[in-house]
Amino acid sequence: MAIDLTLKSVSITAREASPPTLSNPGAGGQGLKKHVSGYLASVPASLSITSIIRMCEVPSNAVITDLYFQSAAQTAGKFDIGVYRNNDDGGAVVDQDFFASAVDCASAVVKTDVLNESTTNTTAKQMQPLWEAAGLSADPGGTLDLALTVVTTDVTTGTGAVKLDASYVA
Repeated sequence: MAIDLTLKSVSITAREASPPTLSNPGAGGQGLKKHVSGYLASVPASLSITSIIRMCEVPSNAVITDLYFQSAAQTAGKFDIGVYRNNDDGGAVVDQDFFASAVDCASAVVKTDVLNESTTNTTAKQMQPLWEAAGLSADPGGTLDLALTVVTTDVTTGTGAVKLDASYVA
């Protein structure tokens, strides 16, 4: 026998609570969506494993809603797509493959949604500010870098372009 229920999301439940509470933008609340892109016209040839290409910065409290990657054929090479502290904050890795792991760029990669390709960025984490979703214990403030890290296979020939497009609310 079928059960007919009316279910409510967390933000609708909060809105209808007594007293009502508003959800933060990106976590069910209204907000303005912003966009940032990072583009590198030519990946250097002979990039070795662990080389980092910092593509763009987003506020540490941003909730990432979309993340698209594209690459020209690099002949060989694989990239993790993750989160780093910016260089003013020490530049350390937060989570190297938070969004995607070992994306093969030997052949061209058409614009591809990589928001949770690695399965680390779960649906629940997609409702959290980036600092929290990526595993930091407190908001460092400022910005975090979205970066490509060469893994598994060196970029041998390179010279192709790479681009990362991120949309977020903060």
